[in-house]
This record gives sequence, C-alpha cells and structure tokens, in this order.
Amino acid sequence: MKLRTKLSWHEVRNHLRYQGWLYLLFCVLAFGLTSLVYTQTAYRPPQDRRIDLYIRSSSAEQEQVNAFLEPVWRQAVPEMELVNAVLLMSAGGANDYYADMQLVTYIAAAEGDIYMLPSSEFKRFASQGAFVALDDAIRDGRVDASNLSLAAGRVKLVETGSDGTTTVVGEARQYGIPTKELYNFATELLIDNRDMVLAVAVNSGNEQAALTFLDALIQRARGEKPDFFK
Repeated sequence: MKLRTKLSWHEVRNHLRYQGWLYLLFCVLAFGLTSLVYTQTAYRPPQDRRIDLYIRSSSAEQEQVNAFLEPVWRQAVPEMELVNAVLLMSAGGANDYYADMQLVTYIAAAEGDIYMLPSSEFKRFASQGAFVALDDAIRDGRVDASNLSLAAGRVKLVETGSDGTTTVVGEARQYGIPTKELYNFATELLIDNRDMVLAVAVNSGNEQAALTFLDALIQRARGEKPDFFK
C-alpha cells in the first residue's frame, strides 16, 4: 500500500524559507567552480603570439582601448593571435603607491611588451635598462617617428654601485616615443597623453613584432590637434 500526499505550496514555501540558503550556496559554489575550471583550462596564446600593451591611465576604458587596437594589429602583425591592453589604474599624485608597486612588479617579472607611461616613470625605468633602444629602428624606418618631438624619449643609462651611488653610462639614446603629438590617444581613448611615452620592454621576448606593432600604433594615433590641447 502506497501513501501519496500532495505537496502543497505552503510546504514548499516553508522548505525554501529554512533550507533555501543551501540551494543558494550550491549555486554560488557551482558558478565559482565553473569559472575556476574555465580560467585554468581556457586557451591562452603563447608569448610569441601575443602582444600586451600596458598603459598607465585612470580615464581609459579596457574595451574601448582594445577596440582601438584590434584593427591595428590585425593589419600590422596578423601573425599575432592577440594584442591586449592592460590598464594600470592610477588615482594620480605622488602617493599612488599601489599603482607604482604594480608597475615595478610587471616590469621586474618581464610582463608586457609595450608600455605607455608618464615621462617621469618612463625615464626612471629606461635609465635602468628596462626598455629597448629605438635609434636603429627609427633610423632604418621600422619605426616612423617623423614630425614628432623626440627629446622626452632620450635617456642615459645609469649604473648603481654597491654603495648606492649612481653613475651615468654612455650617451643618451632614444628609448621611447613621446606621445604628446599623437592626439588620437586623447580624442578617441580619453587618455591624457601630453606627458607620456611609448616604449618597448627589453625582456618582452617578442621584440620584432612589438616594434612592428609600435610603428603601426604610432601612425594610428596621429591626428588633428584637439582644441583642448591648444
């Protein structure tokens, strides 16, 4: 003999009232586990098939920057599977320790192929040998920097002795491309680029493709001087 009791809405409501948190917890755990598995197993292009552009900016938007970059890299370096922007957010000012720590960590870990930094940060890292000298690339036309003011991208290397003293080594070389006259960064991406410099990381492991993309990015960023720059 089987007893069948019809389940009422009142019983369901009471059950959910006291046990509903278990279902919620299960959903959260299931979502988290799925995200973790996807993150760990999702395909990632190898380093020699991608270019990462690190930009110090608190006003740019990730999706907008990547949309700006995509047609550039697909035409200039189609062999690359991905060119991705990484925005190093900054609240600005001399006390922005977190953003400074981020930047030091990325450069020390040889992450990123191209950096777009305020000139003070660019010069600090360039003087320590963090970026590729661009003199030859500019001279032979691989990087077209014509009609751009390049003085802010010239830096002398500095060596630090065991006693903490610093010594200037050699002559100034072109380690970066100032972006002041690359107005499309400001008009299309809302990046205040008046005191910023583009540079290729010396430890990127993808130098030739990075230089080719750098040149294409420079040409794409040329534009009419906006009124707010005048």
